[in-house]
Amino acid sequence: MSFTADYEKIKVLEVGITSFGNEGYAVKYDFVKKVIQWRDSYMWNNNFTRSLNDTDYRTLKDELPKSGMLEWMKAYNSGLSNDFGDQAQIPGEWKITVVFDDDTKLTAGAEQHFPKKWKFLKNLIEKTTGCSFILR
Repeated sequence: MSFTADYEKIKVLEVGITSFGNEGYAVKYDFVKKVIQWRDSYMWNNNFTRSLNDTDYRTLKDELPKSGMLEWMKAYNSGLSNDFGDQAQIPGEWKITVVFDDDTKLTAGAEQHFPKKWKFLKNLIEKTTGCSFILR
């Protein structure tokens, strides 16, 4: 099953990671409004909302399909986290919500089982936000 066309239909992408102490980060990309919202529960003064510049917008649109994110979100929702994920050493949780242009939503997440391509998505988030996206 190909998800290539579905990546072009994403209008909002929210990605969050939290530790067992409910600390972590959340980023929301609004591709329609071209806005990034960043929430840092470690340092409240690191929260921001800013415009998504054309370079970062293009980077996200070009690179997001390479992450396989939609594919592993569907796999996790089908109970295949052991096949698509790696058990993490540090307790943590991830959650992703995608809103498509027809307002349908896809949400997935897991505790300790981070997707095998998580690092690719993490690096993409760090590149486009300028912030570290790893649990402390």
